[in-house]
Amino acid sequence: MKSRNNYNLINNLFESFAVISADNKVCYIGTELRDFLAKGEFLAEADKSFQTNTALNNKTIIDCLENYRKNNNNDFEVIVLREQEYILFSTASTGGDIVLAEKEKLADFSQIKHKLQERVKELRCLFDVTVQLESISPLKDTFVQLAKIIEDGFQHPADTVVNIHVGKEVYGNKGWEESEVYSVMTSAIVPWETKKGKIVVYLLNDEGFLDEEYSLVDEIAGKITRAIERYEKTRDLEKQKKILLSKNEALLELTEECNKRREKLRTFFRAITDRIVVVDRNFDIIMSNKDEIGESGKCYNKLFDLNTKCKNCPAEKVFETGEDEEMGRKTGRLYYSLNAYPIMNSKGEVDRVLEVCKDISDQKIMEDQLIQSDKMASLGKLVAGVAHEINNPNTFILGNLKIVQEALNDIFPILDKVYEEDNNLKIARLKYQFFKENIGILVDDMVKGANRTKKIVGDLRNFAKKDEGSLTDVINLNQVIMSNLSLTKKQIKKYADIRLDLQDNLPLLKGNVNRLEQVLVNLALNATEAIDHEKGIVEIKTAYNEETSEILLSVSDNGCGMNKEVVKSIFDPFFTTKRNRGGTGLGLSISYGIVKDHKGTIEVKSIVGKGTTFIIHFPVSEGKPNG
Repeated sequence: MKSRNNYNLINNLFESFAVISADNKVCYIGTELRDFLAKGEFLAEADKSFQTNTALNNKTIIDCLENYRKNNNNDFEVIVLREQEYILFSTASTGGDIVLAEKEKLADFSQIKHKLQERVKELRCLFDVTVQLESISPLKDTFVQLAKIIEDGFQHPADTVVNIHVGKEVYGNKGWEESEVYSVMTSAIVPWETKKGKIVVYLLNDEGFLDEEYSLVDEIAGKITRAIERYEKTRDLEKQKKILLSKNEALLELTEECNKRREKLRTFFRAITDRIVVVDRNFDIIMSNKDEIGESGKCYNKLFDLNTKCKNCPAEKVFETGEDEEMGRKTGRLYYSLNAYPIMNSKGEVDRVLEVCKDISDQKIMEDQLIQSDKMASLGKLVAGVAHEINNPNTFILGNLKIVQEALNDIFPILDKVYEEDNNLKIARLKYQFFKENIGILVDDMVKGANRTKKIVGDLRNFAKKDEGSLTDVINLNQVIMSNLSLTKKQIKKYADIRLDLQDNLPLLKGNVNRLEQVLVNLALNATEAIDHEKGIVEIKTAYNEETSEILLSVSDNGCGMNKEVVKSIFDPFFTTKRNRGGTGLGLSISYGIVKDHKGTIEVKSIVGKGTTFIIHFPVSEGKPNG
């Protein structure tokens, strides 16, 4: 087997020669020659790096190359560059690459030329293999081309057969006989450190392989290995890309569905009339269903306008216990129901709390009205019995007092005659003259007291009666107010100015005119008596609420007002704040009963020192607005 390792000159030669292609591009250049030419004027400044595939642009060298090609007889030609001799020779019989080498280093030129030609072939082979492997052709087609390229790169191409084995496939020339083979060379293809094939070279003469040819095949096997790795990696990446695209498409669909569901949930969330917030452990709001609350700030500030944490805060208890909490809260005149629910994190710990704040003021008012109604019903039963028990003996008293008065009128003439005979006459241990002057007054007082008792009993019976008189009158409430004021205006004017705000075209109301007048008189006089200053105002309003089909009647004053305890008791029979002025405490109780008989409700709003407003709701089931 031949080797080039015996020729040390070749190693030096590689440093002082260049291989130039047919289009005057540098295929290879040695270090010494590159440094020599770079110092001169043979290349432009930008090209002095002498990179592979760089075109020569010096006219002297190009002229020498062109002349050599024209006169080429497959021999060499000597040229002089900067007073130093260089040799030009071709690597092929016609055309092809030209070698530029320093003459002094070409000792045995014919032998070196051959060796250089072989080396150039190998280099060209590696170059072509690299180009072929980097092409976009399928690997199967590439392997067929590579087998031919490798054969051309060997010393004896005509006697060389190259087969590339990949998996179960064999690529290359198969038209040879095993008996013709003298030498076999093999190099494994091992992508990802797994043997998947090999390159097999068969030599059909006895010349043997060069060491460089072994290295060449090993280098090509490595290139094929890396090409297969790139191909498989690209194929895997394409598969992953398809999978990712499929998953991405599914994810986009899922995201769209999630967005739709989230938007639907957000709509439902915002449609809830109760105020809902989600808070963290610092009581900071991180989510809410109301724009006026937003998603920042403290919950106690946004919900209740407080600057400090609520007393007995339910959210705080939920963070401690992890269980639902519920409590009621009152802020000003409003009542709230506050429910708190835990939101757990992945560790099962309470991470956040959802609070639902519901305004139950109307419900509370209704409950109070129901309690008041139940209380009135119970009191009505009690009052009916008491009125009956008082009325019977009082009737006897009134009847007997009339007899006593008549008897006294008959007895006094007789007693006068007795007194004329006896000036010391005494009756009931009283001197007769004193007795005569005062007994009439005493009896009259008893009659008045009995009559007052009779009136109170009558009022009690009116309060206790569920329905007194028919409720069939067609009533224009505005007219009732105006006719009523004609009776009470003089008395109200002593203490306050009257303001009227009566809505036009109120619907007609069915009820009892006389009883509604009684309610108006009672409310108007109560409002007057509550005023304790000179600038008193009594305001009477009417309005129609189309949404609830109700007529609203309100009587307001700017008097002394009432505290909560008084407001709770004002409809109780015999409860009065005017006991020293002869009040019986039955006026509002009777008014309450009359309103209830008309299927209405009455509510009270009062602030101490600012005044009181009574609002009556009359439902309207029939009737049209009147002009």
